Amino acid sequence: MKWIVVSDNHGMENILTDIRTLHADADLFIHLGDSEFSAENIELRDYIKVMGNCDGPAFDKKTIVNSDTPAFLTHGHLYSVNQGRERLAAAAKEAGCRLALYGHTHIRRVETIDGVLCINPGSIAQSRSGERETYAVLLDEEIHFYDQQHRIYAKEPLML
Repeated sequence: MKWIVVSDNHGMENILTDIRTLHADADLFIHLGDSEFSAENIELRDYIKVMGNCDGPAFDKKTIVNSDTPAFLTHGHLYSVNQGRERLAAAAKEAGCRLALYGHTHIRRVETIDGVLCINPGSIAQSRSGERETYAVLLDEEIHFYDQQHRIYAKEPLML
């Protein structure tokens, strides 16, 4: 498994194309909202995408990825993720997913809530944590967080 997970590029151009080119062997490309592009923008080509609070209505509010690892995808603002991820985890669990991917906070995070692994890739454009801007690469057993220069910045175990 190799999933590329990006969120909150807020109009930053070329970064999504660069990521797609550098990780051409990925199984999935996922954008968790706030691209500020139209849904048809070439930057978003090949990405499964959901609507962020800065995106238009042409995007889905949530998506379920049906694969060997069912995943609940959302931007997160509709689940108040700044106040906690319990609502997000409950929605993912109700949808039959043990993995929830979300954005919105601009803070990279990996945590398990009520049996649901909740992952935020951070923002590729505007970190709010004092850390670097990041995106995530989910592999079979690890999560790699890459910075804007596409260097591995941090690693976490992927415990599904």
